[in-house]
Amino acid sequence: MIAEHLATWLSLLQIACEQAGTRHLHLIIDQAGSEAPLLPSVLSVEPPLAWYSLFTGLPEEGAADLAPLLVRVDLAQPLQRQWLLGLMHATDGHSQLLVLASAWPFAVLAEHLSRCLEARNGGVLGLLRYYDPRLFPLLFSHVLQPAQQQPLLRPALFWSWLDRDGSPRYLLGAADLPAGPDTHRTIELSDSQIDTLGCASDATAAVARLSSAFPREWGMERRFRACYRAMLEASKAGVLLADQREAYALDQLRQAAMAHPASTGRQ
Repeated sequence: MIAEHLATWLSLLQIACEQAGTRHLHLIIDQAGSEAPLLPSVLSVEPPLAWYSLFTGLPEEGAADLAPLLVRVDLAQPLQRQWLLGLMHATDGHSQLLVLASAWPFAVLAEHLSRCLEARNGGVLGLLRYYDPRLFPLLFSHVLQPAQQQPLLRPALFWSWLDRDGSPRYLLGAADLPAGPDTHRTIELSDSQIDTLGCASDATAAVARLSSAFPREWGMERRFRACYRAMLEASKAGVLLADQREAYALDQLRQAAMAHPASTGRQ
């Protein structure tokens, strides 16, 4: 049985596509979160789905079973729509799906999103896992500068994902026209930006280890946000060791609980 929140998400996505004047959804599927590769499932659909490995042309290209897959679904095709709903069910709770609507030709969109995977820090190329829906919103709220956000915003009518509580989230894109490949510039991330991004991993670990410190009514998204803020503050305060950072987060949580003893709801 398909969970109600997934059926609701798909319905909202279909409405958003209708309002944007497109019947296609594009999915970025993170295969690394599955026990088995998901490409065979993509290839099993009739009529065939357009798909592309975003590792194509990158040093990681050989890791085919771990590659993020860009897949285009025609919502007017019942079998493709049903496959999408089944994929949502199979990956529910594993943060493996990032969705966008785009008017760009599929091949142009695929090559562009593949190039967006590479970022530099100190001149060294690395992989920017923007396709992880747990990290994607942080790129726009905390990590990337406005100009650095544009490569991800330009092709999109909108982006969408499920947060840690299973609630649909949306980000409007710029819906810009495609540009030539020679205009793409690899993002250069500062050490500070790398640290800000790394605080997400610290916060995720803290959420798991400090579960008893949270008010019971707090959802998982609110718990993560509280820990993420604490980790950012710990970095600003020069608290760098893992156990000290966790203790810092615990102290921040206790202060928040004392300040808002009857707080309820999700954030």
